[in-house]
Amino acid sequence: METKKKPRIAIIGGYGGMGRFFAELFAKEGFRVVITGPTEITGREVARKLKVRYEKDNSKAAKDADIVMVSVPIDVTLNVIKEVAPHVKKGSLLMDVTSVKEKPCEFMDKFSKEGVEIIGTHPIFSHRVGSLEGQVFVLTPIRGEKWLHWLRKFLEKHKVRVFETTPEEHDAVMAVVQGLTHFAYISVGKTLERLDFNIKESRKFSSPIYELMLDMIGRVLGQNPELYASIQMQNPRIPRIHEVFLETASELCDSVKRKDEEKFMKIMKDAARHFDDVNRAMGRSDKAIYSLVSELDYLKDSLGKELCLRHIYSGKIHLGIVKSVTPETVILDDNGKVSELKISNIQILSDDDRIKHKMKIRGVVSRDFSVILDEDVDEKFILELLKNYDENIAEGEIKDIYRGKQIGEGKKSVCFGLELIDSNVKETEEKIGEFFRRIGGRLR
Repeated sequence: METKKKPRIAIIGGYGGMGRFFAELFAKEGFRVVITGPTEITGREVARKLKVRYEKDNSKAAKDADIVMVSVPIDVTLNVIKEVAPHVKKGSLLMDVTSVKEKPCEFMDKFSKEGVEIIGTHPIFSHRVGSLEGQVFVLTPIRGEKWLHWLRKFLEKHKVRVFETTPEEHDAVMAVVQGLTHFAYISVGKTLERLDFNIKESRKFSSPIYELMLDMIGRVLGQNPELYASIQMQNPRIPRIHEVFLETASELCDSVKRKDEEKFMKIMKDAARHFDDVNRAMGRSDKAIYSLVSELDYLKDSLGKELCLRHIYSGKIHLGIVKSVTPETVILDDNGKVSELKISNIQILSDDDRIKHKMKIRGVVSRDFSVILDEDVDEKFILELLKNYDENIAEGEIKDIYRGKQIGEGKKSVCFGLELIDSNVKETEEKIGEFFRRIGGRLR
């Protein structure tokens, strides 16, 4: 959509979960954002933090917006759509971010005015991801082209993987993708609870695959139970999926009880044949395992070294010397300030990002170094070597070149102006002095 002004966006239910995620994202992009929600105190506090506007009345928020995004619990989505859809103005976009698509799309189409564009959407990720990059976004467009083009362009700019389908196909696939997997993981979690099984203790004896399985189960169990109940109960295709799953589990269980190896193997072989590319699955899982192991190895190899770690949920960055590493935690020491972090919650930043962060929090100091060099030495080349010699050298320039009797014949005095990260400055200065001595220079 060609326009100088960025669209006005109303996010119905915008102070929690996915709604808040998009409110923050759109606000950072410079959009004019209004959020709604039933609790005024919470809404105004979130709006203040995100630097957006709060409106208690859903219909009032919707009527002035160019884009109306419905982001409320699944079980109230249809009622909210019925409430706000008639107030969305002609030429605007009405969209939802619900994990089921048939009924929400039907209601948006039924209750909105002619000329309102409608797109059902399903962001297939948690609001905790922090960034859209690499995430999957499903679109089920119902009416209009203008806003569909705008939305695709916006998502692709953020490097999102966008897929377009029908509401019917979406719900059929999601009955398995979400309905079956969540059901299975929750069932395993509940089984462990009924067995009074010590999960933490079991990790000591576990393979990487078992660790991954526990983490996936824990990830599901750690989410909002109300959301997961709604996912199971609002998609009418899911009960049939459950029936087939339970029939299959019963059949497999029966083969074990009767010690029928042939039956057991047939079930497993048939499943593998239908799975098609088990080698690809092994390769992907091997990569996941390697990633877990290599990260731990990297942290262990970094004992005594400086690292920068980002908390994947809060976004907070921790800088410090690695003091201790266990399979579950890493301890950083930042000049006496000790932080113990769960390895599962951190991302190791690159050296470049670490240095940038260190420069940001420590600041820089200026130092001049006057060095006598041979006349034929290329001082520009020396400066480039110097800037790459130590990571605490942030920037540098040649401030002056002097030749004279007191310098000596065939010699010149070069003044290098350097910006040093304000961390162990004396040590950095000593390293710089050693550098000049090694290349045959003499500090004045």
